[in-house]
Amino acid sequence: MTKIRLIFYAVFAAFHLGAFIFTLILQSNTSLLLKMAGYVSTLKYVTLFGLLLFVIDVVWSFKSNREAQEEKAALAHELNMLKARLYDIQEGKEAAASKPQPPKI
Repeated sequence: MTKIRLIFYAVFAAFHLGAFIFTLILQSNTSLLLKMAGYVSTLKYVTLFGLLLFVIDVVWSFKSNREAQEEKAALAHELNMLKARLYDIQEGKEAAASKPQPPKI
């Protein structure tokens, strides 16, 4: 994995860890939930940030998978071309060996 992807996953994990701790705090302290009613618009943007992180991860995964498939196809094509060249070389040697030699005078 690339360094930037590891950093992205660290931010993604920190977001989810923060959300988990937040829900644990709210579960034990319901008065905090009532105080947070004024901050609903802020919470809306925080959850939108989490959703954006998720979408970025999905798009990034599809892009990486597509690039890997294209690289695999290119390598398979190159392998087939090399096999064809090797076969042509072997056929050329066999044809030269089976060709009758002209008589020496």
